[in-house]
Amino acid sequence: MSAASMAGKTVLITGGNSGIGLVAATALAGMGARVVLACRRSQAAEAAAQQIRAAHPGAGVETVALDLASLESVRRAAREVRERFPVIDVLLNNAGLANVSRETSQDGFELTFATNHLGPFLFTRLLLPAMAPEGRIINVASEAHRMGRMHWDDLQLTDNYWVMRAYAQSKLANILFTRELADQLAGTGIAVSALHPGAVSTSIWPENRWYERAFTRVLKLFLISPEKGARTSIWLASGVEGGKSRGGYFERCKPRQPSARARDKADQTRLWTLSEQLTGLPAFSDKELSA
Repeated sequence: MSAASMAGKTVLITGGNSGIGLVAATALAGMGARVVLACRRSQAAEAAAQQIRAAHPGAGVETVALDLASLESVRRAAREVRERFPVIDVLLNNAGLANVSRETSQDGFELTFATNHLGPFLFTRLLLPAMAPEGRIINVASEAHRMGRMHWDDLQLTDNYWVMRAYAQSKLANILFTRELADQLAGTGIAVSALHPGAVSTSIWPENRWYERAFTRVLKLFLISPEKGARTSIWLASGVEGGKSRGGYFERCKPRQPSARARDKADQTRLWTLSEQLTGLPAFSDKELSA
């Protein structure tokens, strides 16, 4: 898939209203793709859509309401997407969260884990029947996964919560999910990949409380721009290499080997099965691709 061939393609991006998601959405719309922004805040999504249309007059940009921290919202959004967009060529699971203090979702899950893993897991699974025969599923992970481990005895981090412990666990989960999804889809034409965008200055870092603002302002001194951070997402969505990936992990538009923990097949399978249970999904079946 070259850049020119994005014409006629439908690209669904979660969290596409800001940061690297907005940069990627703008670039792909400029290549001719119809871009769908799946975002938690509808007003922000529409403002982003208008911004993209201003940059690329005539671009097809649409929005869908999606709160990844709510399983009900994920199911509702997936139904709407399948009704409005029967074929998805690229699903870019881009939205993410990092909470300085522990919070829980309305479903009772630790909020970072719910937003960064369980929501995208469910959303992706529900959209599989809509994926094009040679579609692409791209998960934005992070090099922070190398700091992480799956806390199987306390997955919701009820004890000893720390922002980087939660974030690193969720990013490790992203890669475990990517690799297991690729295994489950073996024999299909659907490409699956994960990526590290770089340490990017985005809105995932909260600034609601004074200590969160202080933490985020110091952190941003060491972060790169969203424009640089979006390059690998755009490359995987539009380039030839992205269509060949079967669970690969990429950084700066090049393949990279993830951590040993991320390559643990037993953990891949364990997380997949547990995620099905937590989201109320039945065990995966090939029939799911045409449901």
